[in-house]
Amino acid sequence: MNPLDLLYGAGGAWLAAALAGLLAGSRRPGLLTCCAISALGGAVALAGGCWSLIYGNTPVVTPGGAAQTITGGPLQLQATSLAGVFVAVLGIVAVAIAWYAPRYHEPGRGTALYLAAFNLALLACLAVLAAGGMVTFLIAWETMSLACYLLILRHPRSDASARGAFWFLALSEIGFLLVVAAFVILSAKTHATALDAIAARAHLAGGGWRAAAFLLALAGFGFKAGLVPLHVWLPEAHPVAPADGSAFLSGLVVKLGVYGIALFAFRLDPVGGAWPGLVTMGAGAVTAAIGILYAMRERDIKRFLAYSTIENTGIIVTAFGAAMIFHAYRQPALYAFLLIAGLYHVANHGCYKTLLFLEAGVTEHAAGTRDMDRLGGLVHRLPRSAVITFVGTLGIAALPPLNGFVSEWLIFQGLFQGFRTGSHLIAILIVLAAATLGLTGGLAIYAFVRGFGIPYLGMPRTRQAADARERGQPLGGPALLAVACVALAVGAPVVLAALSRTARTVTGVSLGPLLLPGELTVLPAHKDFSAFSPTYLAVFLVAACAVPALIYLAGRPRAESVSVPVWDGGMVSFRPRMQYSAMTFAAPTRVTFDALYRPAVSVRRASDDDPAGRSGPVHYEAQVTPVFERYLYRPVIRAVEWLADAVRPLQSGDVNLYLLYVFAVILLAYLVGAL
Repeated sequence: MNPLDLLYGAGGAWLAAALAGLLAGSRRPGLLTCCAISALGGAVALAGGCWSLIYGNTPVVTPGGAAQTITGGPLQLQATSLAGVFVAVLGIVAVAIAWYAPRYHEPGRGTALYLAAFNLALLACLAVLAAGGMVTFLIAWETMSLACYLLILRHPRSDASARGAFWFLALSEIGFLLVVAAFVILSAKTHATALDAIAARAHLAGGGWRAAAFLLALAGFGFKAGLVPLHVWLPEAHPVAPADGSAFLSGLVVKLGVYGIALFAFRLDPVGGAWPGLVTMGAGAVTAAIGILYAMRERDIKRFLAYSTIENTGIIVTAFGAAMIFHAYRQPALYAFLLIAGLYHVANHGCYKTLLFLEAGVTEHAAGTRDMDRLGGLVHRLPRSAVITFVGTLGIAALPPLNGFVSEWLIFQGLFQGFRTGSHLIAILIVLAAATLGLTGGLAIYAFVRGFGIPYLGMPRTRQAADARERGQPLGGPALLAVACVALAVGAPVVLAALSRTARTVTGVSLGPLLLPGELTVLPAHKDFSAFSPTYLAVFLVAACAVPALIYLAGRPRAESVSVPVWDGGMVSFRPRMQYSAMTFAAPTRVTFDALYRPAVSVRRASDDDPAGRSGPVHYEAQVTPVFERYLYRPVIRAVEWLADAVRPLQSGDVNLYLLYVFAVILLAYLVGAL
């Protein structure tokens, strides 16, 4: 079966789900029907994406017509191996959210409109990934942005929602203009609109034009992917969107920006030379480091996860940039290997980040807040949720044996082979990128010890946290994603075998035994470097953890347990306020990187004569404005406001003056034409 047929089925299911949600989503049966149809579409998309990895690229077709190559026209579709990974992620994210939504949303008119917009967003994302032509891609891309804008604007009367939605839409439109410019350059120089034809004729465009197109695409798609400094919409939009909307934005929509970068870098416009790869790798490494550093200062769980998404996007883009460098230095094995590693991380991040955003919604539902410093002790009140979140935390912190460890290990093993380029300078730059990701990885572990430990361990810090209950919470979708995280780790050889087919389709390089020599072992493209088995590692760690448990159970005393007080440093009673807070836990990082954060600190005391606080409480507040917002976006906003004020007199309401404007423009056009 052609994988495009499965994608037709998924698209039809999501269109039907959108109609069902719009017409009947205000009642419980209609909501359940909408989510069931949406889950069916997700399952079909998951199957279609996995099949695309193995099948390869299909011919460009028109819907319902015979397969044919189209060089023009408004609608062109194609299932490609490169897009297959992203389609599979789209499918599993859709299934998980459809399972989650009925218990998260209450039936109502707002929910009906939201579900309709969500399923249309799914359909638009699928159209982006199945686009076989420039026009189809751009129309689908803009439709996806508008549908996602509606998801963020779920509560339109909230100022925070309006602000987050505006940031998303404004930066999306700027990025869209850059993407259009990139496509127009390639289309004009190749005299084609079908993506296959553009890729085949890319050599007709001069080196300068191809470089310009790639840089425009990197910046344009970088807005959606969240590359620094184009990332500011993520921490604004994610907290205000519903939990499933945030999960969709982070798990899939951000990945479409990554897909666009990969589309230009590996298929449409592979620019010669090492500099495009260096620019891409540098942007990715800086993005990863900045993302995790700003995540460390956040108390809001969803803002924390939004900055973590920026970090993981940086890791993926770093891998893609390094792959481009190895291609320029004629290292085809490492070129294909790092492409595989980057795509593997796309799948992994799509699963565990969607899981964590959905669990953030569970926490907010159960405890009424997302503020880490108002939570605590949830492991006793939300035990199943804690286990699911712990699986996602292990994955995103890249700790063995979960899936994040596997893909990041592959990326590091590729970067550590920079010496194979033969250039000392390039090798040093690649190692610097690896060192930056190493710092990022260490901070990520630190950040997610905080992100899990503060809300789930210790004592409840507020009455809301103490009263949290798990009954009725939507856990099915996150549990499915937790199983997917484990499967992606234990089944790494199977995943890599499928991704190697994708790499062969995209790059023409067949790694074969250079990647999977047998016996569940993975090699980083060269036999003389390193090797490990994710499957055996997972089995060993599980067995190692089981041994102490078995010893405990076998030697457990049969007598009745007795509880006695223990020495606690002389404290009469331990109170929740004595625990580490999220901010104090992150204090070493905040102090070390104070030059980056530059916080505005405010200290208020009951008496200025009592700096130690003996006469009353001391209130300490630190507010951090991100450096890019302070020095880049705020000046731009002020300039736009000044320009708007300057041209406002032109809008006088006088019809005669408007006619004069029209006459002046026409006269100017004639003069320009005469020249």
